[in-house]
Amino acid sequence: MRTVDDQPFDLPPEVFRRVPLFAEIARALSWQGGPVNWDIARQVAGAVASDDAEIDSRDAEEARADVRLAEMWLIQATGLPEPAALVHPEALTPSGWADRAADRYRELIDPLAQRISTAVGGHAPEDPEQQMVGQALRHMAPLFLGIQTGAMLGALSRDMLSQYDVPLPLGTEGSAVLLLPSIDAFAGAYGLDRREARIWAALHESAHRIQFEALPWIRAHFFALYHNYVAQLEFDLRGAMERLQSLDLSNPEQLRDALGESGLIGLVDSPAIRSALDRVQDLVATIDSYADRAVEAAATGRLAAAAPLAEASARRRADQTRGERLFQQFIGLDLGPARRRSAEVFTRAVLASGGWRALNRLWDEPENLPVAAETGDPEAWIRRVERT
Repeated sequence: MRTVDDQPFDLPPEVFRRVPLFAEIARALSWQGGPVNWDIARQVAGAVASDDAEIDSRDAEEARADVRLAEMWLIQATGLPEPAALVHPEALTPSGWADRAADRYRELIDPLAQRISTAVGGHAPEDPEQQMVGQALRHMAPLFLGIQTGAMLGALSRDMLSQYDVPLPLGTEGSAVLLLPSIDAFAGAYGLDRREARIWAALHESAHRIQFEALPWIRAHFFALYHNYVAQLEFDLRGAMERLQSLDLSNPEQLRDALGESGLIGLVDSPAIRSALDRVQDLVATIDSYADRAVEAAATGRLAAAAPLAEASARRRADQTRGERLFQQFIGLDLGPARRRSAEVFTRAVLASGGWRALNRLWDEPENLPVAAETGDPEAWIRRVERT
């Protein structure tokens, strides 16, 4: 007759349904909603972003007015068209943004996660022990990717001043979001006027909203390049299985590194991947540099601290934040200093040579984007687009 002591963990099935811990583990591992467990991602993002900040109604109304004013200044300064959708500005805390970030970033993360899931599913090692680890990795991948996604989004929420601080077309139509506590902290850290810092952030947010909504081909072109990049990706599955085998769930530091800072499944480098990634990063750098010039043009003569704000923004970008590191580790995209400088030199040179009429030719069609050689020779780019 078998006793409890013979198999101490041979528990009746109803125990696993009744004990909350077991129920939570079962729910996390039985996710059927796609390659990323977005329930876990939301929970982790909220926990990482957790703050006690509050926004009063007067500040929220002021932020809405700032965004509407910023859009008017930008359109006057650059000659860009007005977006068709009316803007619906919001003032949020970092935790408020993190709560919504999963829905905004899903379009970016799901294709990458699906590519990982396909690669994991097709990996068939010959060693029996490795086969068992591979099976565990396939089963747990949505959980791991959910934790990694949540850690990234939560960290980004603590770094960002507005939703387009990561200058990708991920906002919903008409949305403009300012993270007021973070803007105020930025102003305090650099000794800037708080009101003008908020308007500066509104200008930056609005410049990207105008680009992505009034010029919709930019969004379509970004995702075409991004999906091409994702299609080229290869993953270090051998390393992932080794990390999974050595993972000590009782060691918080190791667990944090495996699921957050380092990531469980790393990217493999190759010339094809670098080429596809360069095309994405060059586009994003051009988008962001144009927005910087637009903000400077709109702020000059209107904000007394326009020059100090531009300098402080550049200094802030010079140091990669933890959120940016996690984003680069997971997604692969990184606008490093050299790429930013190259885009800045290009946009400033075009403005100096031909003004906004010339620089706005960037957005006539995808073929007008500069190729690598033209980034270092703006006059050659101007000659080419003027012939079309």
